[in-house]
Amino acid sequence: MSLRCETPGAHAMKRVIKWVLLALGSVAALFAIACFLMPDVMTFFLLQADSIRHAGTWEDDPKNWYRAFNEKQPATVKVVHSKYWRSNHFTYEYIYYFEVEATPAWRDAFLRRQNVERVSPSKAATYRQNNHSDLTPVWFAPDPVDRYDVWDKAGYPGSIWIDKTNGHIFFHDEHV
Repeated sequence: MSLRCETPGAHAMKRVIKWVLLALGSVAALFAIACFLMPDVMTFFLLQADSIRHAGTWEDDPKNWYRAFNEKQPATVKVVHSKYWRSNHFTYEYIYYFEVEATPAWRDAFLRRQNVERVSPSKAATYRQNNHSDLTPVWFAPDPVDRYDVWDKAGYPGSIWIDKTNGHIFFHDEHV
């Protein structure tokens, strides 16, 4: 004759484990059904996982040019400073700042590609107030506004600041 002795606590623990496993199995089954009925659900979760994997903030990282432009840094551009931030949200949200030295040919082509126009110093002063946030690095166009030629286009969240004395180009962009 075998006597089985279980404490009340062990019986309660088995019951909890059973309910947890049942709940996890139910969630897995619902996820499988959702993926079958709505194939885009899987795409959503894959985008979320990719965003979490690529989220972060990088300062003066050599990979920032690629992160911002998805291309190799041109040989005619030297990055002096950079800051790149990307959210962990499933949509593509980023902010970047650059200070670069570049050839006049690259600078002129860059300004044409951005389709920007030069703005007055008084209008540029308002950009300084509107565009600087807690994420703005201290090295980003730090001197008085009249030391820069400022370029902008309507609806563009960033602006381009060119130092009149040394030719350094400061620019940023954001999509949040």
